[in-house]
Amino acid sequence: MARERIHWPLVVERAREIVDGYAPLKVTLRQVMYRLAAEGVLPHTPPMYRRLSAQLAQARREGCFPDLIDTVREVHVPPT
Repeated sequence: MARERIHWPLVVERAREIVDGYAPLKVTLRQVMYRLAAEGVLPHTPPMYRRLSAQLAQARREGCFPDLIDTVREVHVPPT
């Protein structure tokens, strides 16, 4: 079975629709991945999760994707 090529602009757009659909609530990257996998947009694999993370992070840096929540990491701010 040949692997289909992923069209990342379409994936990012669908991910944006998913996130916007939860507004005003925020969602995690994992929630977005599960929805995309359930819809058959992406295969549910660790490499694909990492690639989705990178794609959405880039879109957020460019200002064209809403923020996600991160329940695992802490942000450390040095005292001022």
